[in-house]
Amino acid sequence: MIADPAELPDLRLRMREHIMTPACGHELVRRLAAGKSAVIPRLNGPPEVRRAGAVTGALLMARREARRLGEAQLYWVDRDMTALTLAAADRPSREPVMARRMPAEAGLMVFAESVGGQGGEPAMAVSWSRWTPQHLDLDDGSGLITWRSNTAGGEVPLHPEFDGVWLTYWSPRLTPLGESVLPFGQPSVPLRSVFGKRWEHVVYTAWQLMKQSSGAKLVGIEELPRSRHGRKRDQRAGVEDGGTVRLVRVHARRQDAAPGERDAPRWNSRWPVRPYRRNTCLNPGIHAEGGCEHEERIVPAHIKGPADKPLKVTTRVHVWDTTPPVEP
Repeated sequence: MIADPAELPDLRLRMREHIMTPACGHELVRRLAAGKSAVIPRLNGPPEVRRAGAVTGALLMARREARRLGEAQLYWVDRDMTALTLAAADRPSREPVMARRMPAEAGLMVFAESVGGQGGEPAMAVSWSRWTPQHLDLDDGSGLITWRSNTAGGEVPLHPEFDGVWLTYWSPRLTPLGESVLPFGQPSVPLRSVFGKRWEHVVYTAWQLMKQSSGAKLVGIEELPRSRHGRKRDQRAGVEDGGTVRLVRVHARRQDAAPGERDAPRWNSRWPVRPYRRNTCLNPGIHAEGGCEHEERIVPAHIKGPADKPLKVTTRVHVWDTTPPVEP
């Protein structure tokens, strides 16, 4: 997509232009008409009006995406951070989707490596914003168009009071590969969902890592300001964000405590520990009464044990004492 984080503001400009092109509009119409979008538009009225639902919905989605990109804070995730995120996302989050996990109300995040793919197209970026169905209403506010969430169990009406986050996934060719709509207060969709696939779990995991402040700091963020000339270009194009790129990297590990500061077990080997999620109580004083709040903390993969000891890797072997049945 891009090799230099400094190119991200200009990439945003190209994405905003591309989303309004006829080629991109035709692709949105095709996905909506085929029921391959996370949301489905419905126009209320006679048959000739209802038949225009996909075209109308595609136009509203494209306009909203252009605005989303114009408001988005910019994030660049380097290779090490992408690898950490993918490893941690292998075990999906079980916590309800929370607004406070979002690093910004609207954002555009580009990964240095692919986080998935579809039809040979890798997913390299995600744009998001807080969202309600009213953001995709017609300008006259007539309520002529309604939206439904496209779930594995069928279409579910999206009521006006719905509150959540919209995510759009992008390929290096600036093609929107799909989208997810995640309601706040509910768990994310299953890992094997048709819409969003694994991508939304990767994105939410990246947000968790970035917002994790207690315990060992896992992520470091540096800022790369936009040039004055670049900011003027953005303003002429209607971009509201200031163009600062936030570089998201794995934070340097803290040094171990000096000898004598703590009593350490005497291990005779080292062993790998996979990333895992720890459910942490935020209000331990009232935990027993049940009025506390919990959130997940991610513990990254690491090697445990003294540096001068041999590394031992356990391999699990499955032994069949009978011939397994043949699947039909």
